[in-house]
Amino acid sequence: MPAKAKKNTKNKPGIKKPMGTDMKIFVAVCIVVLLILLSAVVYIMIPKDIAVVNKNRITNAEFKFFYTRAYEQLYATYYFTGMINQISEETIAAMAKQQALSSAVEVEYLLQEADKKGFTVSKEDLDKALNELETDINKNAETYNVSVNTYVQRAYGLKLNQLKNIYKDLVKAQKYYEKVISEMKTDEEEVKAYYEENKDSFDYHTVRHILIKCEEDAEESVVEEKKNLAESILKRVNNGEDFVELAKEYSEDDGTKENGGLLDVKKGETVKEFDEWTFSHNIGDTGLVRTMYGFHVVKLEGKTNTFDALKDTVIESFKINKYQTALSEALSNGEYKVEVKDAYYDFSGI
Repeated sequence: MPAKAKKNTKNKPGIKKPMGTDMKIFVAVCIVVLLILLSAVVYIMIPKDIAVVNKNRITNAEFKFFYTRAYEQLYATYYFTGMINQISEETIAAMAKQQALSSAVEVEYLLQEADKKGFTVSKEDLDKALNELETDINKNAETYNVSVNTYVQRAYGLKLNQLKNIYKDLVKAQKYYEKVISEMKTDEEEVKAYYEENKDSFDYHTVRHILIKCEEDAEESVVEEKKNLAESILKRVNNGEDFVELAKEYSEDDGTKENGGLLDVKKGETVKEFDEWTFSHNIGDTGLVRTMYGFHVVKLEGKTNTFDALKDTVIESFKINKYQTALSEALSNGEYKVEVKDAYYDFSGI
C-alpha cells in the first residue's frame, strides 16, 4: 500500500500555525500597552468637569457658557463707564472666570432646589425660550455671515446641541428663581430700613444729553470745532428751543437720540465727569460736559430719591437680597457641598 502523502498546510488559506507561548505573551503585553496609551489620550482629549455640587457635575461646556456671558458683561460695563483702558484683558478674564463659577454653582443650586420641590417648566415656556435663542443665534450668524454652527462655536466654544441643553437648564433655573422671589413675604418696616441703608443703590437722576463726538487725542482745531458746535446747541437750549428735537437732530449717541437723549442714571454708573455734573446740579440746570466720548450738552430733568417713589424697586431688591443670603448660607453650612476641580484652575478661556 502506498504511503499517505503529507498534507501541505503551508500555503493553504485559513490554516494557521499555532502561536508560541512567547509570542502570545508579547502580543498580550502590546495590547495592554496600547489600551493604556489610548486611555491616556482619551483622558487628555475629553474636557474635564469644572466642579461638582452635591455630586452633580458642572461640565466644561456649561462653564464655557457662563464664562462667555460673564466676560461680555464685564467688558461692556468697563467700556460704557469709560474704564476699559484702565484694566487689562487678563484681569477681565480672571474676573469672568470667578463670576462664571459663581453663576454655574447658583444655577445648579436652583435646579436641585427645583427638583426637591417637584418644580417643572411648562412646554410652552421652554419652547418660547428656545425659539428666542434660535432667533438670536440666526440673527447674529447672519450679521457675521457665518453658519449657525460656526457662530455658536466661535461665540461660546460649544456645539449647537450643547448650547440648547444648557439653555434648557437655565430656563428651568430662572423660572424657579422667579417663583421663589414672587412668593417671598416681606415686612414694610424691614424694607424701609433696607432702603435707608442702601439709598445710593436706588436713587437716580433723570438727565437729557446731546453728544457731539470728539476723540480725546483729536487735533486742537477739531476740538475747537466740536466745542463750538456744542456751545451753540447749549445756547439754543437756554433760549428755549426743544431739547428733544435738538437731540434728534444733532446727537451722535445712537442709543438715546431718538428718545431725546433721555437717561436715568445712578451714582457711579456713568463716566466720572458726567456723573459729577449730574449729581451736583439742580433740576432744570443745563451745562456742557467734556468726557472721553466728546462734548455733552446736558439738562437735569428730575431726581427720584424717596421710598414711596421707589417702593416697588426696593421691595424687589430686598427679596433678591434675602434669596442671596439663603444661597450663601446653603453653600457655607454644607447643605450644598461644592468641590472645585483642577480643570477650573487650568481653564484659560474659549
